[in-house]
Amino acid sequence: MKHLKRLAMCLLLSFSLTVGAFAADVPESFTCENINGQQRIVKTYVLPASADPDALREAPFEYEGYRYTWAYTTKEDNPYTLTKTVTETVTVETAKNDLTAILEQLAPTIAYDDGEYAGELALDHTTLQTVAAGYETRSSTVSETKTISGLASNDMSYVPGTTVKNGLTLKLANVEWQVTATGLVGEELLPCEYQAVATYRGSSSYRAATGYVTTAEYRGEVSASGIESITYTVVFTGEHIEPVVGGEEDDAAVSRGQHSASLLSGLAGFLGVAALLGGAAWLWLHRKNVYVYVPGTKPRDYRLVRKYRVDGELSIDITDLNVDPEGNVAVEIRRPLAKKIKGRAFTVIYKGKGYCYDVRSDSPGDWHEFNLKTFEEVQLE
Repeated sequence: MKHLKRLAMCLLLSFSLTVGAFAADVPESFTCENINGQQRIVKTYVLPASADPDALREAPFEYEGYRYTWAYTTKEDNPYTLTKTVTETVTVETAKNDLTAILEQLAPTIAYDDGEYAGELALDHTTLQTVAAGYETRSSTVSETKTISGLASNDMSYVPGTTVKNGLTLKLANVEWQVTATGLVGEELLPCEYQAVATYRGSSSYRAATGYVTTAEYRGEVSASGIESITYTVVFTGEHIEPVVGGEEDDAAVSRGQHSASLLSGLAGFLGVAALLGGAAWLWLHRKNVYVYVPGTKPRDYRLVRKYRVDGELSIDITDLNVDPEGNVAVEIRRPLAKKIKGRAFTVIYKGKGYCYDVRSDSPGDWHEFNLKTFEEVQLE
């Protein structure tokens, strides 16, 4: 009977500790130890940076003959660093399509900062593309000079009224007469030969660029860092509970009815505690281990939309979720499952299409973002 009562008390205490853990956060480890004569219980938690460590301080409790009280809490930051390749497009305008003038407008590097990721991007010269910003109609004057020699007189009939240059017809604008030879007529020296220097003019129009626009890409690897989680170590120290010694009891005076009632009461308590423990254990073993998120209202802000339980089959089907079919989705595989399947493939299914990727991280879990448009047809069993 005494052994039965002791077993029931131990189960009840274990259940109270388990329920307390479920009510708050589940510890990563639970250690009961004796160091230099001091009895201690050490609980370790890995929590988000926003968690309140004061919530881990528990009220005094009894365990295996000791009464434990909170002693102190230590913490250790778990930093993270993420990297990704970024491409930024820059546009500049120049008056001429001249590479030297264009490069003067483009810096070799530019700074990148989206509020989370930051770094420096370098100009990729192979991506330069230059086009005209626009066109306008312009006009110009075309002229041509012709010399007509060996003319007997300075008669305009010897000079054509038009001429053609580069396919453009020019009109006669001016004629300059020159005497090229003289002769005696009686006793007088008179001109006997002329040449005409004729000038022709015309106007032409053409389309000219008003300026030039060049686009160029800057590429580079940027990084984001911060505190991913915090490891809290909560220490409780225990004091031995001295047993209460009572007076001698005459066992023969205890009636058989009282003994039976006590036995039944202890058995009922044991069965009740066992049922509660079984329920708690079932909840622990069947807790959700894959979370699905969609973008929130702010950049890099995601909101949780569904939790899944994944055991043998490494896949989930999110077809029934109310999500944007062309939007982004993030899947978080919680740490216990991520530890088991790190390096293995995980599949997300949406409306008969699938997206498969490898689990990369197991601390504190694996986070993967993708766009639903990248899903491909899969053969579903």
